[in-house]
Amino acid sequence: MRKKTFILFILLGLVYAGTSHAQQSGFLNQLRIGFGGGANMAQIVVLESYNIYEDLSGESYENSYSNMFQNIGNQYFVQVEWFSKFVIVVLKPGTYTYRFTKHNEIVFTNETVEQETPYLLRYFSVPLEARYSFDFQRFRPYAGGSVAYSHLLGSLDASNETFIRSKFTAGAVGGTYIDLRYVILDLNIAYNFGLHNIANKADRFGTGSGETFAQDDIMLNDLQINLSILFSLQKQKHYSNVECFY
Repeated sequence: MRKKTFILFILLGLVYAGTSHAQQSGFLNQLRIGFGGGANMAQIVVLESYNIYEDLSGESYENSYSNMFQNIGNQYFVQVEWFSKFVIVVLKPGTYTYRFTKHNEIVFTNETVEQETPYLLRYFSVPLEARYSFDFQRFRPYAGGSVAYSHLLGSLDASNETFIRSKFTAGAVGGTYIDLRYVILDLNIAYNFGLHNIANKADRFGTGSGETFAQDDIMLNDLQINLSILFSLQKQKHYSNVECFY
């Protein structure tokens, strides 16, 4: 919890530093607008395990989840940025889709039954990022923090009803801008921490894939890799055509 609070204070500090610089130039001249997308890997953190089955000793079975490198999802978003000399404030509203699988192994007297429950959670999310950048002409690397509010979209999968609608996350971001004169590329990597349990405690016992099961209390962390294309409302710098890179 201390780590998440520390990230939040850093984020607020960067936003304040950036907005204090806004009076020195026109607001619209410091906007960049574009779009982007990428892949994510969901990491499931079990807070408390629930299961409707017990083993022969009377102990409840525990569930396991697919590892994050198997949980490939995606996201697509609009990206709006306000930038000053070093500080950049970014909004990236869009749809963020996460995939993972829950595994159950139940030992009966005569057989062992294995169950798999796949999940696909699609959120409309509004991430807010604050970045501190370094200007190396064509390349401008940056680092910063982010917070996001997400709302779970509707689904025909009954098992998705065992999750609450709202999700809050905080995390760290890093990457680099690449200035191509007419457009700017933003190559970005981020790791986001879930701030709370996303299971619906009132409806944790539901039906999915024809099987009765109990939803664990879990948090959803994720690693994201994104590429965005940005267009600036301000005239871009022009670098020499004889500039070479080795």
